[in-house]
Amino acid sequence: MDLKIINGIRSLAIDMINEAGSGHPGVCLSAAPTLYTLFANHLNFNKDDGTWINRDRFVLSAGHASALLYSLLFYSGYQIDIDDLKKFRRKNGKLPGHPELNQKLGIEMTTGPLGEGFASAVGMAIAEEYERNLIGKEIINHFTYVFASDGDLMEGISYEAASLAGTLKLNKLIVLYESNNVTLDGKTKGVFEEDVIKRFEAMGWHTEVVSNGEDYTSIDNAITKAKTVLDKPSLIEIKTILGIGTKKAGTCEVHSGVLSEADMALVKEKMNITRVPFHVSKDAVITYRDKVDQRTSAVYNEWVNSFNAVYEGNPEKKKLLLELEDGNIKLNLKNLKINFSDNMKEDMRITNSHLMNVISNLMPLFIGGCSDVSRSTMAYIENGKDFKINSNKGKNIHFGVRERAMGAILNGLALSGIRPFGSTFLAFSDYIKPSIRLTSMMNLPVTYIFTHDSIKIGSDGPTHQPVEQLSSLRTIPNMTVFRPADVNELVGSWDYIINKKIPATLIIPKEEKGLIPGSSIEGALKGAYIIKKEMGRLSGIIISTGSELETAIEISEELSLKGIMTRVISMPSIEIFNKQPEEYKESLFPIGSKIIVIEASNDPTWNEFIYNKKYFLNINTYGISASKTEILENLGYDFNSLLEKTEKLLK
Repeated sequence: MDLKIINGIRSLAIDMINEAGSGHPGVCLSAAPTLYTLFANHLNFNKDDGTWINRDRFVLSAGHASALLYSLLFYSGYQIDIDDLKKFRRKNGKLPGHPELNQKLGIEMTTGPLGEGFASAVGMAIAEEYERNLIGKEIINHFTYVFASDGDLMEGISYEAASLAGTLKLNKLIVLYESNNVTLDGKTKGVFEEDVIKRFEAMGWHTEVVSNGEDYTSIDNAITKAKTVLDKPSLIEIKTILGIGTKKAGTCEVHSGVLSEADMALVKEKMNITRVPFHVSKDAVITYRDKVDQRTSAVYNEWVNSFNAVYEGNPEKKKLLLELEDGNIKLNLKNLKINFSDNMKEDMRITNSHLMNVISNLMPLFIGGCSDVSRSTMAYIENGKDFKINSNKGKNIHFGVRERAMGAILNGLALSGIRPFGSTFLAFSDYIKPSIRLTSMMNLPVTYIFTHDSIKIGSDGPTHQPVEQLSSLRTIPNMTVFRPADVNELVGSWDYIINKKIPATLIIPKEEKGLIPGSSIEGALKGAYIIKKEMGRLSGIIISTGSELETAIEISEELSLKGIMTRVISMPSIEIFNKQPEEYKESLFPIGSKIIVIEASNDPTWNEFIYNKKYFLNINTYGISASKTEILENLGYDFNSLLEKTEKLLK
């Protein structure tokens, strides 16, 4: 019966691919015994409670095996029927070409870019450790499983994440590595030949090898053994034949596309399954579901009893559980007693750190870290301790010099109910871009904190001086970027981030800032506002953000002495401003007004505000290694140069 179920899952998967006219049949045939064994014998889940907080997580890092996952989820009784399977990869269907986050359907995250799922699973395992130590093992005590391919392990992001997982001894993380030595372009020989087992052992992992991927008993034994390991994550290498049963088995030709009619007939004959598409054996489905239900229902019911006891008997943990289940936080930061004086002058990184610590005191699930630059970005929770071996209540995760892994791990944390943050220099945000893209795609409440946001940072030179990064971040759909200019705008940014539960990027300068006259928390919450009103008939409007705002105000004041009256608009978030009512937008920008933008970036987003590119006083070249003054003069971005350009445009 095990084999009958496995073959039934395989059959549905290849039928889906042929019906869609595209997909990846090879892995659906070779990996079916592995995933069946995991779901049938080990994975704790509840098809009727897909967001159960203590479910085991399963991440399909090799997202091209989506048809196999969907077939298995159908067998498992999730809200997927045969018509849904027939609409695989179709418009308005439930089942896209690569998995997209839908926890109610058993899909834990959006995967497809290889390695991202592997690294995010490390974040899930960290979250499990943190939450278990915070809430108690009777409520949180689950495993995170990953299905990974050769391609996943070639990607550098998985190496970074695996190294950190081994260092942190995340023993509740188990990776099922399908080792078939084939990728889209051909054999891995000459491309990927290291001893993967030795590599993972060197990183502090427990390892197992299953020499025959059809031997589900050996796969079951390996998973069982991995679950008993107390001080290491586990990698189980499972040797398979890609596209097993087809004429092109073991070759790249069966990696993607559709099987020929001859191959479909051959495979189904070997599996003893009718050639009628989407045939399902009722006996096989009933047997499988009964088997899973008998194993998991007792676990789930026992957990519900424990949950109810804690929920009713411990008010502090009840609040935590509510946060963990829905993630809806309401903090009125602008009304908190935060000691910022009118005459303060403080590095904004320090101010931001102070704010983060205030937030941390109110939010137990607010945790994160830096990619080895906490001394520079200062995104550190002083009273939060460090997350490390034997101290897993720590709120500060030391990611090491692993920007790529950091972003994906943050996604894994957010998928597990954490409200995470991660930080590095703005110039290095490019390392994290694929993970940031998935953050936005999944609409996860991850906050990226990027400091050193200007070419003015000086002698480190152009490699550390951001120019194009703001543009890159602002063009990501569903990402809200904040570039606050002072304390008030910073408070407004955090207030919006925490209460709206959004993907967010916070840009912080390495500069001393105080309270700019006219700045407003409420204005920042609208994305843009008038920070300096014109003192007479309006000649033009200057928009500025962040580090350049004070310069824009000084230019406006100088121009007023010459009879040129300008309004200065601070726009800490273009995305939030664009969501405001038209009436509010027109109150800031009267129709027909000349508009100039002053920002040290090359962001074409500003083109929607200005008449032509001459009105964007920007930087579109790399900096130099020099002092702040020398850099600005060299680029024609010093005060006098900007004043001259602004005056010329407004005359």
